[in-house]
Amino acid sequence: MKSAIKIISNYEYKKLFLPDVSDHTLFNESKIQVYRIENYLRSILMPVVPYRTTFNFLIFVTKGSLTQHLESGSYTLTAQQAINIKQGNITATLSLSDDIEGFFVVYENEIVTDIALGINDIKFFNSNPFITLKPHVAEWVKRILLLLEDELYTEGKQMDICVSLLQSALLKIIRTDIETRAPMSRQLDIAFRFRELVQRFHIDHKNVLFYANLLHISENYLNKCVKEATNKPPKQWINEISILHSQILLQDATRDIAGIAFELKYQSPSYFTRLFKKITGYSPSDYRKHKFLS
Repeated sequence: MKSAIKIISNYEYKKLFLPDVSDHTLFNESKIQVYRIENYLRSILMPVVPYRTTFNFLIFVTKGSLTQHLESGSYTLTAQQAINIKQGNITATLSLSDDIEGFFVVYENEIVTDIALGINDIKFFNSNPFITLKPHVAEWVKRILLLLEDELYTEGKQMDICVSLLQSALLKIIRTDIETRAPMSRQLDIAFRFRELVQRFHIDHKNVLFYANLLHISENYLNKCVKEATNKPPKQWINEISILHSQILLQDATRDIAGIAFELKYQSPSYFTRLFKKITGYSPSDYRKHKFLS
């Protein structure tokens, strides 16, 4: 059986999506790397097949628009907007406008773990990866990224300076997000944590009680919190996130539908088909035919 989503390294990412980079850049394994969207990503065929990465990356758009799939949803970024994608997330660039400009910043986990982050800071990485920056903040972040780019491509670069610059940019984005975000109620906090857990465990665990136990609350209270915060019961979230995952797998025409059902641990292909049609309005085969292969 094929693995669900390919995990690609920094080198593999550049080989696939940055076709015009030099050999020096291709084999660059620096823990921080900066690329211009307009110079590289624009030349690839859209939409790309979803993947996971062994690294983190930040996309910051300064002009035009970009649509990025991330886990259970898609985000369209325009000028002054950013999205942070964690190592291991399912993601893919779906579209780019002709006038797109911005930065694509690759960084390793240690860049974040070395920052003194509070609980609210960490929530940015776990539950709210997308942000709209105010014009003066966006300009500040752009200037920092230009300085970072300049230092990275300077002979005799100082890596500690590069780390400090990127950490400053990330902290500015995080703290701006905290300032503009309304205080999170307990119900909303539980709903965010529940969704994060479902994205990690939905293949093996599709019952609500499993997530209630992880959150150390009763199943009834989890149902109440999630329903009040999102207008959907937890079971619906579990089913929808799992079916979304199956939609990604169905984009590969060589995959057998029954095999996908068993890969996602459904009790039978017929049950998977019924649930898929209930959620999407299509059978898996019709979805593949009308939504992707056509």
